[in-house]
Amino acid sequence: MNSYPILSRIILMFLLNSSVTLFSQQHDMKDHPGIHGMVLLGDDTQYASHLPLFYAPHDYQVILKIQLDQTSTLNYKKDQLTHPEVKLYTIEPEKFVLPGIMNDIKTFKANIYRGHFERGGELIIKDAQVEITKVLYFHQLNKDKSEGQPCHYILFGDQKQQFLAHQILNRPDFDELSKIDIKNKAIATLLQNGEIAIVASKAKETQSLSEKCTGTKEYKNINFSNPEILYLEFDDLK
Repeated sequence: MNSYPILSRIILMFLLNSSVTLFSQQHDMKDHPGIHGMVLLGDDTQYASHLPLFYAPHDYQVILKIQLDQTSTLNYKKDQLTHPEVKLYTIEPEKFVLPGIMNDIKTFKANIYRGHFERGGELIIKDAQVEITKVLYFHQLNKDKSEGQPCHYILFGDQKQQFLAHQILNRPDFDELSKIDIKNKAIATLLQNGEIAIVASKAKETQSLSEKCTGTKEYKNINFSNPEILYLEFDDLK
């Protein structure tokens, strides 16, 4: 059976390269440099998800496909094997202007932590070289503007591993990253080249933001198993 008709029903909207290209033109660089902490995801293929806030210069949701230098990659994988119970690794980059990744910043140095680098995490790799191989998602947050449906998720990954990131749109909001296992591998294959999809979660009728999207795990037409929340944060996005 041809997988593409199935794909059209499963994926609500592909951002693909065209959406990111809109940002790859000369971006407003008025932001000042900052330390833009990120969650490190993935085993053989690595990804970095920026830890956003609703104020400058951290007011961007960004997901990157990255490549650590060879030594750092080996040390990262070794630490994963040694600590299989650990779900969270974070990156503490050197200071840079975050929108610069859309123009001329292709590499940066960073320290890598087991756990949250600002909340007691343990430094495991110092001065890793991080190469940005693709900007998967880039969106500036607006603390004063409602952008609609708050239960959309960004699907990204490859054939081996797939992830969901809650799309941050409104204040207050939350940051959630989950590892999933898509049952239809034809869809996972289409993520291989750095494509992403926006999918919808079934929102609950509740006044509690923490119950509205998280915990439902009923994503429209996306069949997956073994969902595992790797990171969930509310306080930073009040």
